[in-house]
Amino acid sequence: MLQSITCPTIGHAGVHHFGEGAAVWGQTITPSIAHLVEAQRELAIDYSRIRPGIVFETVSSVAMLPHVIDGSTFRAHVESTAFRRAVVRREAAVEAFVRCDAGADCLLKLWGHVASQRSDHLVATDDKDAATVPVIFTVAFWEISRAPDARMEQMIREASEKDRKIRELEGKAALSMCSQ
Repeated sequence: MLQSITCPTIGHAGVHHFGEGAAVWGQTITPSIAHLVEAQRELAIDYSRIRPGIVFETVSSVAMLPHVIDGSTFRAHVESTAFRRAVVRREAAVEAFVRCDAGADCLLKLWGHVASQRSDHLVATDDKDAATVPVIFTVAFWEISRAPDARMEQMIREASEKDRKIRELEGKAALSMCSQ
């Protein structure tokens, strides 16, 4: 972050990165963020549960067919069993974290609240057997940063390439010693 500059813009602030480790971020769903979200058929979503008896627990699931409604919300269908496990009270919103691939080894991460689209959804008997639940995700914060997995894969590739070159040079040195 030492080589970055923060620029306020209409609706959200952005960090333009000039060095490794900085990220673009904001609090409003811009048209480019909306395109990234809607281009995905499935998004990874983690619900967090904090309540008495549970210090912190996450429930991982999948959000399907996201559709951006406005600058702070989008609608999606989530797996009903995971959503029901995460819900403490029917009327309460659940903290959630959504991840999707932004291309070029970058990851879009969205933090916010997710709530059932219908308040009576969890008590409806015919919906108990439904595989998905329509929910509204309200964005509190988003960030696009380099994917940590991609960095690790790159470091592993570089290390294995260096090890291969070292073994090759050791082999050549051993062969040159044999001829003498």
